[in-house]
Amino acid sequence: MRKGLSTSIIRANIEKIDQLPPVAHFELTFFDSEDIDELVNFLKHRKSTFGIHAPFVYRYAQIHPQPTSLDSSMRQDTLAKNLDCVKLARRLGAEYVVVHFPNACQRENWLCIYDTVVEELSKLNNSEIQVRIENVYGNDFFHTAENFQQLLQETGLKMCVDIGHLLIDSQLYGIDPIKFVEKLKAHIAEFHIYYADLVEYKRCHHKAWKDEKGFIDLLEYIREVDADFILEPSPECLEEFEKLMAYLENLGR
Repeated sequence: MRKGLSTSIIRANIEKIDQLPPVAHFELTFFDSEDIDELVNFLKHRKSTFGIHAPFVYRYAQIHPQPTSLDSSMRQDTLAKNLDCVKLARRLGAEYVVVHFPNACQRENWLCIYDTVVEELSKLNNSEIQVRIENVYGNDFFHTAENFQQLLQETGLKMCVDIGHLLIDSQLYGIDPIKFVEKLKAHIAEFHIYYADLVEYKRCHHKAWKDEKGFIDLLEYIREVDADFILEPSPECLEEFEKLMAYLENLGR
């Protein structure tokens, strides 16, 4: 188990890198290529391990990745940038790479290209660095634990369960978050921890904490899973961040 923090808390602003609290592990988000040397020096100074969240220093043709787009050029752009991330992550000594899957807020049925998508996604699987699929939200044709279980078995990739996205999908599709995690437990390598619902996500994206029963129950259930726990709040939503940090610090005790 690694306990860490995403640089989303500073919006990947390199000028604020020294404001990050002392943790043993960081997940690097969307920096610029000219920031790499300073990031490497920062991590060495902190003696911290790190993972990378795609696209890292690259940028997709659209703001968000399009791994299940019916437009093959959009899928190929996403795949190319993700492959670039994997190559760079290996060179820098990262522990893993996280990629989003499938498209967020996708209404059209893309399952007609499912086999092609699996073939494309499988290109990210390699023996030198672990690649993790992060669940997004609002994909009408791909959101169940069974969907992800099949995909993970077919590609050999690991799972990063984004708690906020999962909570939103529980509202949209009636998913039971605890049963979702239970079904995928053997594949899970990481959790992204923050609170979200349909209202809060629009208001401030990743809310650090909320004393909401479904959220608290889920956090209690996952604490025994052997995985990395990465806090991923947005800087605009840090009310009660101390509770999120306390949860992280108490894991494994």
